[in-house]
Amino acid sequence: MAEAATARLWAGAEGAMPHGTPRWAVEERRRVRGTLLGVHPAPYPCHFGSIGENKGTNHYTYWDLDHDFADEAKAVARDLEAFVEKQRALPEERLSLLIMAGPPQAHRDFAGYRECFWRMLSALHEHDRHPWPAGVPDDPQDPKWEFAFAGEPLFTFGTCPAYGPRRSRTLGECLVIGVQCRSVFTSISGSTAAGRAAKKRIRRSLAEYEDVPLLADAGDGQGSTAEKWKQYFPEVDGQPLSGNCPVRWEKQ
Repeated sequence: MAEAATARLWAGAEGAMPHGTPRWAVEERRRVRGTLLGVHPAPYPCHFGSIGENKGTNHYTYWDLDHDFADEAKAVARDLEAFVEKQRALPEERLSLLIMAGPPQAHRDFAGYRECFWRMLSALHEHDRHPWPAGVPDDPQDPKWEFAFAGEPLFTFGTCPAYGPRRSRTLGECLVIGVQCRSVFTSISGSTAAGRAAKKRIRRSLAEYEDVPLLADAGDGQGSTAEKWKQYFPEVDGQPLSGNCPVRWEKQ
């Protein structure tokens, strides 16, 4: 892949951000780092994100909502593909990608952030050049569907300032989409002792970090719900989502 095609993608360990990174993205990256490494009122509950920030394995890119949406989707899709390729080349590392969508928009409410999140996933899919991965339904209305890109099923979640008391879902002042390849969680899946221990630890950390009920769609601590999309952008109050997945696209 040409270097120019991945000019926006960088890892925390690489130091300086790519040339041309807008000021809002520089500031948002600083806020995200502060959240992941913060200790008040408790350490950030997803220790994978905090460890990645310390190790420099968290990767970043940005989606400028003030620019042409289609052009931005194409640019971020290239970065997402490069990120997946990097994870494949480093199977022993647990890499994360954080897509910052800005600049901050104080007027946007929760429904607006959620709509933007699903619109971005749909747009990224339109630029996916690879076949859908085997074993993952390609119909978003299938309960076992989950987002995938470049042939890889992805663990995906959205955060935004409108989550209020659900503090773990606010990383900064912008919409931020987190992405990890599902393959890095094989050894700690819900069916393993390590997986159950990790889920228990995260649930305990969440209870210490925010004074709101755990997500109803997050499973029972032993395993996750089949409909992964319900965890991508859950309700603020944690109540279960109903209806169909908001993503709409044609099967490839």
